[in-house]
Amino acid sequence: MESMQNNNRTKSWTDDLKVCNQTGVGEAINQIYKDDGRRCEGYESRDKKCLCISDNNTSLYAILSGHNGVTVAENALQEMAAELLLGQLNVCNTDEAVKELIRQSFMSVEKGYFDSINPHVATKTAIQLHLSADGMNQYEISQQFENVLQKLDSLNNALSVGSSAVLALIHRSHLYLGNIGNCRALLCKTDEHDTLTVTQLSVDHNLLNAEEAARLFRLGLMAQNFEGVPLYSTRCIGNYLGKAGYKDCNFLSSATAEPVIFEPEIVGGIQITPACRFLVLMSSGLCRALHEIFPGDASTGNRELVRMISEEFQNQSTLGGVAQSVVHRIVQAHHDTYMQLVEEHRSVTFNSRDDVTLLIRNFNYALPKAFVNRKNGGNRSLNSTTSFSSTSSDATPTEGNYSTIHTNVSVTSSNITQPDNHYDPNRRIRSHVDFSDFYQRVEEARKRGALPSNIEFD
Repeated sequence: MESMQNNNRTKSWTDDLKVCNQTGVGEAINQIYKDDGRRCEGYESRDKKCLCISDNNTSLYAILSGHNGVTVAENALQEMAAELLLGQLNVCNTDEAVKELIRQSFMSVEKGYFDSINPHVATKTAIQLHLSADGMNQYEISQQFENVLQKLDSLNNALSVGSSAVLALIHRSHLYLGNIGNCRALLCKTDEHDTLTVTQLSVDHNLLNAEEAARLFRLGLMAQNFEGVPLYSTRCIGNYLGKAGYKDCNFLSSATAEPVIFEPEIVGGIQITPACRFLVLMSSGLCRALHEIFPGDASTGNRELVRMISEEFQNQSTLGGVAQSVVHRIVQAHHDTYMQLVEEHRSVTFNSRDDVTLLIRNFNYALPKAFVNRKNGGNRSLNSTTSFSSTSSDATPTEGNYSTIHTNVSVTSSNITQPDNHYDPNRRIRSHVDFSDFYQRVEEARKRGALPSNIEFD
């Protein structure tokens, strides 16, 4: 048990891999909020990350967010990197072969987890059999076997540790992605109109996902099963108590089969073209914070995040500065949202924030204030508009429904989403401002002789 909960971390072999210098990372540790505005750390950080280059053809980026502990995330990151970066890709000559290798890396991690917990599951089972054989009721057990029950609680806590994961592999100029749980990946590209578009490549495995909610409903679990209890993700690595041991979990025990499953999503390969600007990986805590700041569809939070990233590309001189500045903005906005709810005596749905990790892999998005640009005698201009188009897609960057917004002018997408509107989901809507009403009013005023004499209208 001590090995599962040990907080004294040893150096990982992945720490010796070459770090990708085209990547920036921003981080913030979890916090618990007080009504008077104070904040305090809740627990040791449970996020783990990787941004390494294996060779000229291959680089690996990953974020793993631990649930109830960090051990699964920590071990999974090392094992997945070993499954992918020690020469296995040399024999993968097709997209399907690379995707299968990623899938097998996930499978190997899950199998390793269950092999590692066998002694703890055996101990838990022995304790339960001993308590049930004595024929005592729950009160008698709690009075006479307090130490044994404490050990059982400790075992259950350790067996509930799991992890969400998002992994991006760049191999031979193609992008491959695997995810399970609540970590997220976004690919940002520019289209033919030089508009920055956002595509979610990963799938959120939680109760906000209609397919996942329907799957749990078919197992006999209703929404009220989860009131006041944290179901961090409906799919994950680890978490024995949500899988084989779900009958011992009060809010999952009525299910007809394992409610939490292990089934990662794998996509790729997506060719990295000059239109690709940057890749974003997000921890589950960042995804949750965005949802609490911008309730509703995930695309809203994605769009706002990318807006912040684009703004910080203009303000910062390093990729690390870009990522960390965005994290600072989100962390502050999350706390401000909480305080506003408290001060306005509105319903408060959260009083804490999980660990936040943001990883940005730049492809060719300009960083005008970068030190290298100053050294070369000037700043490059950003050949990109300040418009954004947002879409959620499970497959490729070219699929999905698009809506356009602006930095200075708010243009909603309600006209696109109305059911009576017939539209081509692949057609981009080019931003414009219609001045016809202005010209009409000027002409009417001219005929009345009411135009101001000190303004030239022609």
